[in-house]
Amino acid sequence: MDAEDRLEIHELISRYCHILDTRNWADLDKIFLPDSVVDSGPTLGVYRGLRAIADFWSDYPHPDGHHALNVLIEGEEPDGTVRVVTKGFFARPGGFNGGDYHDVVRKTDAGWRFVSRTYVPRWKVDTAAETRGHR
Repeated sequence: MDAEDRLEIHELISRYCHILDTRNWADLDKIFLPDSVVDSGPTLGVYRGLRAIADFWSDYPHPDGHHALNVLIEGEEPDGTVRVVTKGFFARPGGFNGGDYHDVVRKTDAGWRFVSRTYVPRWKVDTAAETRGHR
């Protein structure tokens, strides 16, 4: 994999954060394939396809800020996909939370797209609870 492909994968992950922060569901096709899978874990569920992903996210109370950190391209697979791991950090009213994304991406004629994106929550800080009673 050359440096240009690596950069484009990093930009794909950044574009994901921008699309979620702006709630621009019309641009999901710029990051996902028509049959991509988003796995948000046992609590929030698994969604397959652009329409299912958009419907879920349209109703979900997203954090105000999505941030992708420590992007690691783990390896290329024989089928042309690439495995990527990213740390996610999210600012929300009253706190922060974060976890890991485990991604499979594929290069298409339109650029790199997520085949699947699995989120594994790792931590949560409730700053509102920590500051109650403190002035």
